[in-house]
Amino acid sequence: MAQVVSDVAQRLRALAATLAQAPERSAAVRAAAMALVREHALTDPADRVAAAGLLVGSDDKAEVEAAQALALAAFGALPAARPLAAAAFARLRLLAGAPQKFGTQWLARDGAVAMWPVDPATPDSERAKWGLPPLAELRRRAED
Repeated sequence: MAQVVSDVAQRLRALAATLAQAPERSAAVRAAAMALVREHALTDPADRVAAAGLLVGSDDKAEVEAAQALALAAFGALPAARPLAAAAFARLRLLAGAPQKFGTQWLARDGAVAMWPVDPATPDSERAKWGLPPLAELRRRAED
């Protein structure tokens, strides 16, 4: 039996494909994702996670707040929502000028990738609660 995919889900998938093929269009992709979030009550947890994934990397506080709200709304139904909620929380801290809590935010500079400052008081056990690997693993991934 074929699974019926909603129009919103199809549009979110198309936006994700656009972002993968043309990362320079990220601002346009996020604007389109925000329009979908505003126009539709996203009730399907997978749609919420897909929209959150498109918005979480933004430098716009409202977009990151929307990503966090969507991820938290899907939190109980989908494990993939946990790291997105943590990433949105960390991004909001960075946008406010505070060090990130979890180690999910990286900065590309001069061809190298480095992790944004991390709050040293956050233990790996707290990262694990949010479905994130230990900080050493996150640092290794940033350097790969």
